[in-house]
Amino acid sequence: MLAEQVGTLASLAEGRFILQCGLGYGEDQFAAMGTTMKTRPSAFEESLTALRRLWAGEDVSSSGRFTFTAASISPVPPEPVEIWIAASADVAIERAARMGDGWLAAPGEPKPGARHQVEQYRASCAALGKPAGVTAIRRDIFVGETSEEAARIAGPIVEKGYRGFPKDAPVYGSPAEVAEDFRELAAMGYTDVIVRSLVSDQSRALSSLRLLKEVRSMVADA
Repeated sequence: MLAEQVGTLASLAEGRFILQCGLGYGEDQFAAMGTTMKTRPSAFEESLTALRRLWAGEDVSSSGRFTFTAASISPVPPEPVEIWIAASADVAIERAARMGDGWLAAPGEPKPGARHQVEQYRASCAALGKPAGVTAIRRDIFVGETSEEAARIAGPIVEKGYRGFPKDAPVYGSPAEVAEDFRELAAMGYTDVIVRSLVSDQSRALSSLRLLKEVRSMVADA
C-alpha cells in the first residue's frame, strides 16, 4: 500500500519526490498495529528494500517478515524516489548512511549534538565508500522584524520548555540573526534546513514566513 501511495504521489508531483522516514517510537503506537518496537530495525530494512524494488517497476516476492508473491505497483514513479532517513542513535545514523539518499537530524538536537551527528553521518558514508547524501535538520523558527520583537514573542515560548527541546534548538530572532544560525548549521555540514513555525498564532506565523524570504537571500549570498 505504501509503495503504491508514494508511487501515485510521485507521479502527480512531476519532478523530484522525497520520502522522509524513520523507525518511529511509542510502544502504544506499535501495539495498535499488532507489533512491537523490538522488531523496528529488521522490519524497516526489509520494507525499505522492497519499496525501492517496487518503485523500480519490479515484481517483488518476500518470505521474510512480510510475505507476498509477485507484488507490483501502478503507477511507477517517473524518477527515483529520494529517501531521507531520520536518525539520532549511532546505529541508526549508520543505517541512514547505508540505506538512504539522505539523513534527517532530530529537530530538538542541540548544537553540540547536531555537530557530532553530522560528522558521524559523513564518516559512515566515507566508510561505506559512498558520497554523503543530503544532510538535513529541522528547526522550529520565528523570524521577527527585529531582535526585540522576536524575543518578546518567541522567547517566552522557548523558556517554558517548547516541545521539551533544549533552549538552543529553536531558532528565533531578526532576519540577520536567523540567517546567522542557518549559516552555522551549514558550516557544520548541513545542506538543508527544514522549518516549522515556532508560534501557533496564524498572523505571526505568516509574518515570520514572509521574513524568511529575507533570511533565505542572506544565506544564499553568504
